[in-house]
Order: sequence, then C-alpha cells, then structure tokens
Amino acid sequence: MALALVAAQFGAIRFAPSAMAVRIALPATIAGVPLALWPLRHRLGTWIMFVGLAANLAVILANGGLMPIERGTVAAAAGDERAARYRPGEWISGSKDALVGSGGGRAVALGDRIIVHVGDGGFVASPGDIIVWAGLVVLAGEASLAWQRRASRGHRAGSGAVEPAGGERAEGSAATSS
Repeated sequence: MALALVAAQFGAIRFAPSAMAVRIALPATIAGVPLALWPLRHRLGTWIMFVGLAANLAVILANGGLMPIERGTVAAAAGDERAARYRPGEWISGSKDALVGSGGGRAVALGDRIIVHVGDGGFVASPGDIIVWAGLVVLAGEASLAWQRRASRGHRAGSGAVEPAGGERAEGSAATSS
C-alpha cells in the first residue's frame, strides 16, 4: 500500500499538467503513508520514518502544497539555465518543488536543499527525506534481524536431527546431534 502511494505520488508529479494537481497529490500521499505503515508501528524504523514524513508534510503544507527549494540549490543540481527559467513562488514542472526567493517561503530549512550526486546525475532531498531513508534502513535491519532470529529458532527447534529414544544408535551410524 505504501509503495502504491509513492508510485501515485511520482506519477502525479511527473505527469501533472499544473501545479494544482501536485499541490493536492503531494500532501495527500505523504499523509497516507503512515496509514499504510501502521501495521508496522511496533518497529523503531517505522517511527523514524514517521518523523521524516511529518517534517516533509509540515514544510509542504506551510508552502501551499509544494516543497520549497532555493534558486542556488536548483542551479547546483540542474544548472543555472534551468534555475533561470523559474520565478520565485513558481512550481518547477516535473518536480514537487516551488522556487522560493531569498528570504521567501516558510520553513525553508526543511525544504529540498541537500544535493545527492549519483553518477553523472543526482537529485535534491530534504532533511525529512534523509530521516525517512534512515528509518527505512533501520526497518530493513529490524526485519533482517527478526528473520535471522526466526530462522535460528527454527533451526534449533526443528533441526531435523532425530535420535532414537535412550540415545541408542544403530551399529555403524553417526550421532545425529551435537
């Protein structure tokens, strides 16, 4: 369910004909992810993700449904030419971002400002995104540890080693337990 919400968000951002569609889809999908993750609420990683999602939702709602990004960040990530195409307050088409001018926007420190380089390209992220990713790593670690514990318990409890009653062995056979 959470993955479907993320896919819907990316689709809405990528193919939106106007900023209004993104201004509706972005906060709605972010608000829906905790509902989808609620069955995993017993995991620490889920709560870390909730904190990152709350930070992202707060800054997006404070800025009219779009994530704020400064011109310098756009220029560093996508080039001066792309940054020059947009005016402050304007939606950057194909993204979830709205360009904010110097001193403009609300809670801009929580907006997209971290440039992540991947190969020849890259993308921008917010502090909330980093927290969500950290929560995802913790959640994956928790799931891995739980799986290993179950496998270990299953191995000890049902190792397949069967020893006859009284510990007797047939002649020439090896012991089946250690």
